[in-house]
Amino acid sequence: MTDKKDFEQVLIDAGIPTTDESVKSKWDEVVTEQGFVVENNSPFSPFWRLIKAIASTPVLQIMELLVSHIMPNTFVLTASGQWLDKHGESRNTTRLTALKSQGNVQITRVDGSEELVILAGTIIQSSPINNIIYQVKTLYDTTFAVDELSQLALVEALKDGAEQNLTGGYYNAFVEPIEGVTVVNLDNWLISAGQDIESDDNYKLRIRDKFATLGNFHVDAVYRAIISEFPGILADNIAFERNAPRGPGSANAYVHLAVGNISDAVISELNNHITSGNHGNGDDLVVFATPTQAQNIILDYWLHPNEADINSEIGQFIRAVFRENSAYKTTVCNVNSTFSFSLLASELHTNFPSLKSLKFQNDDIESALWLPVIDSLTLNKQA
Repeated sequence: MTDKKDFEQVLIDAGIPTTDESVKSKWDEVVTEQGFVVENNSPFSPFWRLIKAIASTPVLQIMELLVSHIMPNTFVLTASGQWLDKHGESRNTTRLTALKSQGNVQITRVDGSEELVILAGTIIQSSPINNIIYQVKTLYDTTFAVDELSQLALVEALKDGAEQNLTGGYYNAFVEPIEGVTVVNLDNWLISAGQDIESDDNYKLRIRDKFATLGNFHVDAVYRAIISEFPGILADNIAFERNAPRGPGSANAYVHLAVGNISDAVISELNNHITSGNHGNGDDLVVFATPTQAQNIILDYWLHPNEADINSEIGQFIRAVFRENSAYKTTVCNVNSTFSFSLLASELHTNFPSLKSLKFQNDDIESALWLPVIDSLTLNKQA
């Protein structure tokens, strides 16, 4: 990344003063060139110090504005905020807005002897995760006929953001309990993923990829630009397989969400969009959910004396690492990378001071074109 010193050097190479000393020296040169003679040029002269300060202070303010704000924002690589928005708009690429998650939850009742209506606007929530409760609401009335025991109901998150894309099982209770009725979001529940207002880093990647769309050939950057416009899919979470899986001209794209599991509905929508004409001549690109490999995680942990057990908190923290939630800020696992359990141990110590010691019974995970996910999580509190 280009830093402030690089931009300062541009001004220096152009002969423009950038420090208080160089500005004042330049001022002396201009005064001399104009034939103005100062009899009391002592650095202790209050009058002359005032004149130099009046001359140098605005110049230094302008130089600081140039090297810290204007010059960095001239380039996509170093631009940010509203300046980056202007770069994107000039390339017909606007910043992605925040969206709410939408999907289906399964509502089940034990007694089907009478008709039952679950009203639109009924709120369903998760258990607290790091003191955060996530909520969705039903969008339509859900009517159970006599003898009907289970139905899917369309819900929408109450808040924008990718953190609402929790994996299956997290949304599991009505805010106002209904006797004999349970609810849960299944693994494949998402219809449209929630997303945050696009970050500068992801926006820069999409602007970069937009350059490639000007050519006649659809390369990785073009397809990445197309796919990353879909809700919840970051440019960094798209990987390509180019070994002609279905013969010449064929390739696969694998995608995953920052939080939660990408659903069949989202994958189907992506493929329909590409096959409807958003591909190069002769191209055969198919989008898949990134494959996963289940991991059995075993952790032994010790607490400092007289500390309350934090088994649940540790479990949710580890699940955040494997993208099941985002209630904790931690390093998440990824494709084609090494997942370090020693790093995870360090982050656990940082987040939970009551931990005295801990030991994972797992080796580091060396992932390829697949994501590690949790099959089982065993937490053993040691005396």
